[in-house]
Amino acid sequence: LRKNSSQILLEKIPNKPIFDVMKFIAAIFAYAWKIYFLIVVMLVILILYPIQLVLLSNENYFPIGFKLIRFQAKAILFLIGVRKEVHGKIPNDQNTSYILCPNHSSYLDILLLYASLPTYFIFLGKKELGSVPVFNIYFKKMNLLVDRANPKAAHQAIKNACDQLNNGTNMVIFPEGTIPDSTPKMKAFKNGAFYAASETNTAIIPITFKDNYRLLEDNWGFFARTSPGKSRVYIHAPIFPKNGEVDLLTLRDETRKAIESQLD
Repeated sequence: LRKNSSQILLEKIPNKPIFDVMKFIAAIFAYAWKIYFLIVVMLVILILYPIQLVLLSNENYFPIGFKLIRFQAKAILFLIGVRKEVHGKIPNDQNTSYILCPNHSSYLDILLLYASLPTYFIFLGKKELGSVPVFNIYFKKMNLLVDRANPKAAHQAIKNACDQLNNGTNMVIFPEGTIPDSTPKMKAFKNGAFYAASETNTAIIPITFKDNYRLLEDNWGFFARTSPGKSRVYIHAPIFPKNGEVDLLTLRDETRKAIESQLD
């Protein structure tokens, strides 16, 4: 059977609406939720700001300040409709410190860490966090900051992290260093966490955030993924350095495999 040219042309045109109204309406609600999220974060921080300003300015009060941060994180997650589902836990050993290495997929990661982990920990974060108004009280003294553009300062930050680990403090280090554009696919890991683990003979605990990039994508585009929902957190078994030897590649690869085991 023969078909004329007009019939062939019509068959090639996809049967889709020019403008997806439902997608546009969903994007409006998603964007409104993201703005609501920011408002909730700022209000929760500002309400308790005077108290935290005192607690996080004195090292003796850091444990109390940490508990209040956990309360703030849980309050924010509750108000924005994000519920956590935690699988696994950090070994309850007061005499052992750990390096916690999560994948970095969303700004929800920090909130979920505080809400999910009752054991005291501090962050090794980027220097820019110390210059954010109001929010910087959480990073100026309690946590460690690293200037990645300055190799000498970055090396000193890792040495300071080693001192904290030797003193029994748990440390959170995002091995990717930042939220990658390719999330949930992770970018290459930096060596800082694994160097510190080898130097101090500290076990690494990989952590997988499975859903955070879907709930709050690191993108202010109108159609970025944003919504309340369930966040699954997987705390994997500790990975120990082998006999205290410097084995960065092995530690790095095993940590990456553990995190990837629960990623889509």
